[in-house]
Amino acid sequence: MRTTTLPRPPVIMQEALEDPDVLLGILERQSPHPLTLAGAEFAESRAALRAGAKTGDVPPFVQVVNGQPLVPPVFRTTWGAEEQAVEGAETIVNNPRFIEAARQLYGAEVVRPYFTYVNINAPSGQYARHTDIPAFRGVGRDTYPTWLLNCMMHSGCFDRWRVRIATAVCWYYEGAGGEFSYWPEGWDGDMVTVDPPANYGVMGDNDYMPHRVEPIGSEADYANYGLEATIALTPDRQWVIEEPANEPVRLGFDEVRVSLSWKAFVFADAQEAEVYDRHLDDLDEATLIATLAEDCAQRGVDLPDGPDALGRPECGERIRDAYLSAELRF
Repeated sequence: MRTTTLPRPPVIMQEALEDPDVLLGILERQSPHPLTLAGAEFAESRAALRAGAKTGDVPPFVQVVNGQPLVPPVFRTTWGAEEQAVEGAETIVNNPRFIEAARQLYGAEVVRPYFTYVNINAPSGQYARHTDIPAFRGVGRDTYPTWLLNCMMHSGCFDRWRVRIATAVCWYYEGAGGEFSYWPEGWDGDMVTVDPPANYGVMGDNDYMPHRVEPIGSEADYANYGLEATIALTPDRQWVIEEPANEPVRLGFDEVRVSLSWKAFVFADAQEAEVYDRHLDDLDEATLIATLAEDCAQRGVDLPDGPDALGRPECGERIRDAYLSAELRF
């Protein structure tokens, strides 16, 4: 099942950052960058891939070599809006162009940047169509697994607690392929594909707006890597992929697709922000479990009982089976 809630029409930004070199400087100073799947929020996905590699039960985009999963080269670097510990990050986190576009997207008075990251994609095939990870009052990606948040959104049962998120995506890539496709009218609407110039951006309701990256570079250059792989940007603006026991792979700057994602919580007004800040209407775990159990039962799916139900592997599998199609599993 997929949510039928339609996304807000995206806001286009012809020039996203005033000085894109600030971003590239951060990427160089923060090198090396791990695979996206190396992030803490994807611990369950890593465990599932390692277990599946032993049985051959892995997604089509994963290779298995000597019993170990090899995944596409999707790397990520992240910094938070609150810490702003990375030199130069504050000019991106507090970018007035992003904040204004977020206001336009939702007609909101209050915009709070909270999460900024960069996806770094070496040559690889088409990525799965997906929506981003949502947030709910009392339930967020800092304390709950990402698969559960996605199931909550697709269930349609938790809209009362949903925190609206504005997501800016902008690109710094001039190589072959890597177009951005999105469905501004939802899963069953028409696809829009753009081949954006560097520093072009889209501010979208990406929790509800499906999107994906088209194939990057030449198929002859596609390669998968182990979960410990990293990528680094050198001072002469070349890319180097390294992983244990293998020779480094060197790529030119224009062979790697760089895209910046910026996220902000948006509130209609100060009163709505106060409800969030003072936890006046948070979703608690007991209500979460009971709501999912009731909705799953109506779908013919029984969930385990008890306060520790969410921690049981069989419970997670049944919830994912109820709400996530194959294209949304990873």
